Amino acid sequence: MTGNDDPWLQRVRYAAAEPTSWLLHARTLRQAAEDLWTAGNAHDRAPGSELGATVLAKWTIPDFAPPETGGSTRAVCFMLFGFALENLAKGIIVCRDPKLVSTDRLRKWHGNGHDLLALFDRAAIPVSEEERKLLGRTTRITEWKGRYPVAMNFDDVGLQDPIVGHIAVSNLWPADDYAGMCHHYPSTTTSGEQSRWKPGPPRSTLVFSTRRVAEAAITSDRAG
Repeated sequence: MTGNDDPWLQRVRYAAAEPTSWLLHARTLRQAAEDLWTAGNAHDRAPGSELGATVLAKWTIPDFAPPETGGSTRAVCFMLFGFALENLAKGIIVCRDPKLVSTDRLRKWHGNGHDLLALFDRAAIPVSEEERKLLGRTTRITEWKGRYPVAMNFDDVGLQDPIVGHIAVSNLWPADDYAGMCHHYPSTTTSGEQSRWKPGPPRSTLVFSTRRVAEAAITSDRAG
């Protein structure tokens, strides 16, 4: 067990207290979500291209292009997108409340740490009513839909959830939710920039230019 003054522990503690760490990790998750959305749609356009898939019969209308729904990797894509938003919110929270970083660990978040609505409220990130609904749906995906076939509590599984032997019924269009998250990500990054992402102690000469990173993230997402 290392002591509180151990150089490596100090470096880890700094990474936890430095909001830019959360921002950079959010960008990685955001990119992974983008890659999965693209790959899922590509598999939909090329039946049989997925790992272990077998095409028994194939017929398509000439020049037909299936709508972009994220394919079979959609839930995992949304899960990673949710984790990206989670990291942005937690970076802002740590920025405003450095006491969350103790000498040897991060203190527990409210709830299970994946509740995006609770995290966004705590980070004081303004959201519209429609965005709150989207964050609620995304939270369900980060908590179980993107990871497991069913929830631990079976009552949490609804008719809108795809499970073996059941065709999900929903009035929501996946591309709309994906577009909503794409819109919400840079606006959340901007909220962090407006709060100035001031890093909490311990201070270090290794502090990154968070402003440049945030601006680069926004520019990258808009260009995409």
